[in-house]
Amino acid sequence: MKTHTMPQRSEEWFAVRLGKITGTSFKTMANGRDGTIETLCLKTAAERITGVLSDGGYTNEAMENGCALEDQARQCYETTAFQFVQEVGFLELDEFVGVSPDGLVGDDGGVEIKCPQAHTHLTYLLASGKAWRAYRWQIQGALWVTGRQWWDFVSYCPDYPVKRELLIERVEPDKEAFEKLEKGAAHCRERIAAIVKGFEDVNT
Repeated sequence: MKTHTMPQRSEEWFAVRLGKITGTSFKTMANGRDGTIETLCLKTAAERITGVLSDGGYTNEAMENGCALEDQARQCYETTAFQFVQEVGFLELDEFVGVSPDGLVGDDGGVEIKCPQAHTHLTYLLASGKAWRAYRWQIQGALWVTGRQWWDFVSYCPDYPVKRELLIERVEPDKEAFEKLEKGAAHCRERIAAIVKGFEDVNT
């Protein structure tokens, strides 16, 4: 695994992610239908051929609000969990797969931070320790790429009283999920390479 330390959402960060399957697509890679997996492979291959991100660096208002609160959430987590969070840019498993974690914790852990709207945070608070499942593949994918022993799912919403503004759920590696991630990655690597080669063959 190769660690890139540039700031996330910088030009260098977008460049190193180009043509790779990243955390938000792990669910499709590991557990998608044939058609959605093929679309993922085509989009990733197209990025490698054109040098242009398939989503154009898309953001929406909710994503921008989440980014604005993320530093605050990280500091709240550090204070509550008595942990220091190391920020990194991109963790490259290989030339086809990587992940941009919200932070690494010590030598063994990491964090997935969400800063949702109040009603979504409420659903997490009421989920009885299962809120992290909405991000199962992103979290298991981070564990798979990094080889770490645990990952904390963190939801932060400062609209709530102090005792309820932060939710932390500890997640450990899932062997079955890892097997699906590895199998999905192997298929996608092969398929992406084949698509790129096919394009090159007809354009030489």
